[in-house]
Amino acid sequence: MPNTVVFLWISAGGLVFPAAAELDLRDFGAARGIDFRPPAARSRGATELPANDAALVDAIEAELEQARTALSALEEGAASARLSRVEGQLLSHSHLPQAAFLMGECLALQAQAARERSPALAQSLEARRAALEGTRAAAFGEAPLASPAPPLAPLPVLGLAERDMLEVDGVSVGASRRVELGAGLHHVRVLRRERVVFASFTEVAPEQETLVLAAPTLQPCSAEDLSAVAEAASVACPRWAKVREEPRGIGVALCEHERCGAFVHWQRSSPSPFAPLPAERRGLPGWLGFAIAGATVAAAGTLVLWQSGAFDRSRPNAATWEYGGLNPQGVRF
Repeated sequence: MPNTVVFLWISAGGLVFPAAAELDLRDFGAARGIDFRPPAARSRGATELPANDAALVDAIEAELEQARTALSALEEGAASARLSRVEGQLLSHSHLPQAAFLMGECLALQAQAARERSPALAQSLEARRAALEGTRAAAFGEAPLASPAPPLAPLPVLGLAERDMLEVDGVSVGASRRVELGAGLHHVRVLRRERVVFASFTEVAPEQETLVLAAPTLQPCSAEDLSAVAEAASVACPRWAKVREEPRGIGVALCEHERCGAFVHWQRSSPSPFAPLPAERRGLPGWLGFAIAGATVAAAGTLVLWQSGAFDRSRPNAATWEYGGLNPQGVRF
């Protein structure tokens, strides 16, 4: 709808939008031809990942300790089985902030377990670990595996929103959109307003030119988008409004992106009590009264004449006169 505007409720009392304020806002919108609606909860496809899982981290660390014990007892098969489980858990829980460190330890132990039976596999595992966490000092009494760090290459990072923060291999790079990585396994996390919205282990190829991350797109006019108002950051929503509670009404400020106008106070007018409209009394025209009076007099006169027999010729007692012309004998000179 062209006149639909998303509004952000600003109140020290919490996020609950009072019913009275809703009626005031609806009345304000009706006066200006605007349909106000609340923002969407979050962007499409955005799933807030848990920041940490202490119980899961403890379980993984316990598995790693059991694998070390098995390697000390020369039980490489048992150790490899435990380490395979740890690797699967880390790949499916890459949102953990310790995931890069734990995966590096898992790869180091896997390389140690494969030294005797498969030196080539051990070398490959050590190369993956070195790409993830860099050169590691050899433990006391161990012969270090040759693991030259791969050459670093600058990679532009694509797929992030403007305010997203990036972590690579357990190290925060902030809002930077260019990282230097070598070929191999790497761990990335994307944080949006301090919430993890994307995390993954990814393999970087030697000839790769960009690092594309499938972070969820920031939906304009969503709660995530409008949350940048408190930070005076950029807002993707082209047209929205801030609404706050004020004495005897609300304040509404119309905005475009991150620019907002002044708050306008609005209060619904109280409806007037119902009073029926007085019926208009129209008097009779003056001439009609005279006409009725004249007709009444004429009717009364007609009635009197009729009662007196003026209209009855057959009455026997009525005197009548007839003219028969002149009598010649009555005329004498």
